[in-house]
Amino acid sequence: MTVRGGVVAPIAWTALCTGVLALGVWLASTRAVFGGAWFTQLWTSGLLLAFGVLGLYMSVGSIRNRIRVFPDRLEVVPHLRRTRTISPGELVEFSASGTGNTTIRGRTARGRGFSTDQFHRNHDVLVHWLEQNATEPWTEFTTFFDNLTADRKPRQVRNVLFTLFSVCFFVTTLSAIPGLFVMVAYDDAHQEQVTCTITSARAVTVSNRSAKGAGSSHPALSLETTDCGHLTLSRRIYSDNRDAVARRYDRAPGPYRLTVGGGSFWLRQHASVPVPEPTVYSIDGPAAGAAER
Repeated sequence: MTVRGGVVAPIAWTALCTGVLALGVWLASTRAVFGGAWFTQLWTSGLLLAFGVLGLYMSVGSIRNRIRVFPDRLEVVPHLRRTRTISPGELVEFSASGTGNTTIRGRTARGRGFSTDQFHRNHDVLVHWLEQNATEPWTEFTTFFDNLTADRKPRQVRNVLFTLFSVCFFVTTLSAIPGLFVMVAYDDAHQEQVTCTITSARAVTVSNRSAKGAGSSHPALSLETTDCGHLTLSRRIYSDNRDAVARRYDRAPGPYRLTVGGGSFWLRQHASVPVPEPTVYSIDGPAAGAAER
């Protein structure tokens, strides 16, 4: 009989981490995304590879983790390590830990042992084996355990919410770091021209979101457009010229040619959720039709 936890969540984590690992391999092997930004390519792909490998180690280990109960022995498969065999009479100590004291650990005199959860499938089979083959230490532990504050039934809602929160945190973290830096590098290597109708402009101070000086503040130009949404231009905008540049475009609204980052602009046009503003590199002049008029 096998004592083990659920495998749905570990399998889902394995699939997610495999995708992260594959993305890291792809970013490490292609120049199409980063152009000449080799250092950004090195550390972002390396971070994704590290996250992917660590996640796979933990999730695959959770899938393998189990205890096989035989009449004359326990076979413990601890994570990704070798199978351990525990014979009757070897276990000398037990302890409880974890939230709600649901994690049960057993240890032999040689330091080997097992770890399981009292809500794992077939846990009652393991308890019966311990009652028969580790009588004295198990009796001492159960007497002590009965006096502990422990969960007597699984908290399924809490566990599901914790899993969802963990997935959301994992994905959000990877989207911000290194996702934001990958997007900046992609924009720098894939600039394109678009036409946007500027309706107003004003001088502002914004925080830097690029890989260089992230979190610092600098002058910029805030642009309102009818067809490209809100845009911010900070390249070649300084404290001594931002007011004049803002007045120039505020007093002459209309369609202009803008050089933008291809990746962030495409994301702005197609995403169904809020995303960072596209990178604007320059305003190149009035659009062709406006210039003719």
